[in-house]
Amino acid sequence: MLFFNVLKKRTPTAKENKVKRIVLLLSVFIIVLINVSCTKPDYKKITNDFIKASTPLKDYAIREVADTSSSNWKAVIVYAKQGMANMPVLFFVSSDGKSIVPNSMVFVNNKPIFTKSLEPELGKIDLKLTEKDRIVYNPSGKKPVIMFTDPDCPFCKKAKEKLQSYNGEYKVVVKYFPLEQIHPGATKKAIDEQAEWLKKTRKDIANTADILKEAKRMVEEDIAEAQKAGIGGVPTYVMEDGTLKQGLF
Repeated sequence: MLFFNVLKKRTPTAKENKVKRIVLLLSVFIIVLINVSCTKPDYKKITNDFIKASTPLKDYAIREVADTSSSNWKAVIVYAKQGMANMPVLFFVSSDGKSIVPNSMVFVNNKPIFTKSLEPELGKIDLKLTEKDRIVYNPSGKKPVIMFTDPDCPFCKKAKEKLQSYNGEYKVVVKYFPLEQIHPGATKKAIDEQAEWLKKTRKDIANTADILKEAKRMVEEDIAEAQKAGIGGVPTYVMEDGTLKQGLF
């Protein structure tokens, strides 16, 4: 004979229901904790909140969140408006989003954690600059670039050293913007350099006095153009489309 056990459906007790509710609440709480722990901090928002609360910056744009050589820090790249230019400002935010270091490098084992070069964005000019009879580096270059320089500027000197052997895509035309206030006598040196170039390239001007006169006129023209373009320092490069750059060479 076959026997079947008929089991009555048992109603859970109040204590068992309470335990179930507690288990369910704990499960939901654990899931929430997991989601929170897996969510990355909003580094841009953290930086933006800090800028608004603790800095005088008003006209700025947060461009990028970049990795660093340290897993504990992120680099937030901000560009602040200064006149015609956008100047880079670097913020470091800890990976957990709890700490921020503004406008200062973070070092780990005496090494900077971020080494990418950030160049100012100097704007764009709508001005046709004179190139005739100027000193030229790499005349076979396909893309013309105008370089405003000062004979006594150490950064200009380093750029010119690189340009001596440069054979890349740019044809670099030299114009002068001597900063007399910090380099007294730079204008005379610029005129002398331009005169030496004219001696080599302008065979139609034989008289030394006439060469110096023409060189002086050209340097004065360069200075006027630099001022009209709003250039504030050297070396500054004017690209073919009028974009101003620094640090090209």
